[in-house]
Amino acid sequence: KKIRAPSEPRRTTCAPQSKDRARTVAMSHVDPYFVVEDEIRDSLDAVEKSLYDDKLEGVVRSGATGGELRRIQANLEQAEMQLSELCKAVDASAADPAKFSLSLAQVNDRKKQTDEFRFQASRLHDRISDLFEAARLSKRAKEAASPAGKGVVSSYMSAEADDQLDSQQMLMRRQDEDLDDLTVAARRVGQMGLQIGDEIELQTQVMGEVEEEMDTTRSRLKTAQKMMNKLGKKMGKWQSVVMGGLVVLLIILMAVAFG
Repeated sequence: KKIRAPSEPRRTTCAPQSKDRARTVAMSHVDPYFVVEDEIRDSLDAVEKSLYDDKLEGVVRSGATGGELRRIQANLEQAEMQLSELCKAVDASAADPAKFSLSLAQVNDRKKQTDEFRFQASRLHDRISDLFEAARLSKRAKEAASPAGKGVVSSYMSAEADDQLDSQQMLMRRQDEDLDDLTVAARRVGQMGLQIGDEIELQTQVMGEVEEEMDTTRSRLKTAQKMMNKLGKKMGKWQSVVMGGLVVLLIILMAVAFG
């Protein structure tokens, strides 16, 4: 008899489908805020990296950076549009955090992050303006140094343009340093604001507990007052009997004493 070869196991496609389904479920639980936040952060970081690239500074000195700077500026404006929509969403969640399943601390963190994005975008705008001005001065210096414009006047204009370019670059460096200091200060203020918010939330909880204890004490006092009123009414019915008994007892004592 011939021995039959064992049949190959049937291949199933359940595993890939289950992985895709798990990935879909995981993505459905991601807060859209964090997705947009990552996109804005990546866009601003890319713009900042382009603006502080050594190659771009070399092109600025050549005076031919119009197209490149405008492209970077357009990317920055697109990131700012996303940031504007994100700020609106954060403001809406701040009006009623419980509706969005958020705490006050989480809302403050999101506000702090959007403020940092705004500050970074403003700093990048200043950097673009400085680069446009530096490119203009470089172009002016090259035109003054061209063979058609040589002479005393052209030499004077070239030297003046070089001085202005150096001054502009020095001013740009100082502004970058000042902006870095402001960034650090803004972060410190944000941290202080978060601490104050946490303290206010804690004090609110304490006040709520005190109010609950006061309500409990009021209810106990009302109960004790009712019991006293009932006891007073009961004693009022037997007051005449007690007074009569006391009078009789007093007469008996007097009779025994004088007898």
